[in-house]
Amino acid sequence: MKILGETPLLFLLAATLAVTGALVHFVVLPAYGTLLSRHAERTRYETIISSESGFQLLKKEIGAQIATLEHRLTSLPDRETVTADPGSFLELLIATARKSEVRFTRMQPQEEQTSGTITRYPVLLSFTTSYHELGQFIAALEKLPYLFSVDRVAISTDDKGECNVRLLATCLIPKGGADE
Repeated sequence: MKILGETPLLFLLAATLAVTGALVHFVVLPAYGTLLSRHAERTRYETIISSESGFQLLKKEIGAQIATLEHRLTSLPDRETVTADPGSFLELLIATARKSEVRFTRMQPQEEQTSGTITRYPVLLSFTTSYHELGQFIAALEKLPYLFSVDRVAISTDDKGECNVRLLATCLIPKGGADE
């Protein structure tokens, strides 16, 4: 009988332990890992700065980062070609798909939606491809001058092992065009 009287207290204790464990696992440990990595990076920079050739090393590292960013920038289309015309981003979408070896079997533009300062141009795409080519295509979308979001993806495989994909991609363009 004494155990029945202590059941709510034991339940409360178990729930508290579970919540505490979840907080430690999902909040404290990731924050601690971030703290350790930032501390290691700060220590690395302090060592570089205090060394005799520290300035030259930092200059070289920053130069390499600038070169990487410039390379990414040159791979983008000219800013003047980016307009708020839906046909423009659909052409860019088709060209990006071709580079990723993706061939659309169907492109179905959806109704555009305007909210606040953004106009959304959704388009439903259907195509057959491999998982690798699908990944290349989605990664290529990230590098376009337009902001694309992939809102839904449905994948099924056929007897040949190919992926039949239905993907809802939305292009987000500021009101007044992409130059704003």
